[in-house]
Amino acid sequence: MRPSILVCQHGARHRYAVPRMLEEAGVLAALYTDSSSTSFLGHVSMLLGVTAPLSVRRLTSRKINRVPADKVFSSDKQYLRELFQKVTGQSPTGINLYHQRHRILSKKMITWGLQGADAVYSMYHENLDFIRWAKLLGAKSFVDVFINPETTEIMLNEEKLFPDWGQYSSQDAAAFENQLWQETADIADILLCPSEWVAEGVRRCTTGAAPKIRIVPYGCSIDYQGYINNPVKGRVLFAGGDALRKGLHYLGEAASIVNNTIPELDVRIAGSLPEKVVQHPLCRDFNFLGKLTSDQMKEEYLSADVFVLPSLSEGFAGVVAEAIVAGCPVIVTREAGSPIVHEREGLVVPSRDAEALATAIERFVTDRLFRSACSENCLKQISFYSEEQWQKRLVAVLQNCL
Repeated sequence: MRPSILVCQHGARHRYAVPRMLEEAGVLAALYTDSSSTSFLGHVSMLLGVTAPLSVRRLTSRKINRVPADKVFSSDKQYLRELFQKVTGQSPTGINLYHQRHRILSKKMITWGLQGADAVYSMYHENLDFIRWAKLLGAKSFVDVFINPETTEIMLNEEKLFPDWGQYSSQDAAAFENQLWQETADIADILLCPSEWVAEGVRRCTTGAAPKIRIVPYGCSIDYQGYINNPVKGRVLFAGGDALRKGLHYLGEAASIVNNTIPELDVRIAGSLPEKVVQHPLCRDFNFLGKLTSDQMKEEYLSADVFVLPSLSEGFAGVVAEAIVAGCPVIVTREAGSPIVHEREGLVVPSRDAEALATAIERFVTDRLFRSACSENCLKQISFYSEEQWQKRLVAVLQNCL
């Protein structure tokens, strides 16, 4: 008899790939999630179209494909609570807002029950109340550790070096987040880590967690419909909204170094960023594109000379996978969590090293044979990042642990 797994997910992470893959493998009990295209507000957004408020209109993009409607449970409670708090001027922020969302959805999920599931698949320290309840009923707990649990501490230290880039967290918030993580690691049966970088963080900060770790790299759900990268020489692409954590300040320093030696340099920044970042002196050599649609992002990947992510901490950077699948070489740090091989799909540089980053960018622009070889190697890795291979990796681990 096949196991049955209940997926608890906030937002449209991976475009709902995990419940979709488990359904196709015949092991999905149900998907529990917050507002989506299938929730009441999602239907309202569909009816109102462009007249709907922007925050509601965005729900139409949260489409849950290839999962039967009777297995999808989607609640608007947390959205409505936050709307009320905003109107009354009582909105929580940071980790407190994050934790509130999971408490609200946990209560709703308990009313939905276990749907006959043998295990609950959740993400990081989300929905702890529900997981505790499910464990009392005998369900196992699989936790997708989508980011290194040391990240907040890493960022608190980085803020001391670059205080004008905004506050990532506070010591009190970091302590609360660590408490939630330790509770999660304690109650979990299996900790699914998408990269060795995440696994290392789990081992360092969580006593006794090592036997629970299973490394399961993510895949890429983007489809280029047969198109492959055709680069514009000198076009450097960065994508992301968390500027400090993703190392945008080091890319700014690197751009200043190579700007005079590469006349065709065009450093393009995709993502919604605060004005103080856009106007920061370190960003003077950037071409800010703003938030792009999925089709616009595809075009950027397909025309970039190289994709750069000098991150200080990730889990498994999806944007790197999306670049590789397009055939676009990459420059990353080890902390980006990407399973690339140095000088195969691109270059791995030390984090916080603008000089090394500048040298890597210059190499790609000036050594076209090397750039072409890396592009070809990216295309050879497409099968690894396919949803089919990701599904095989994930389902094999889950079934072996049940």
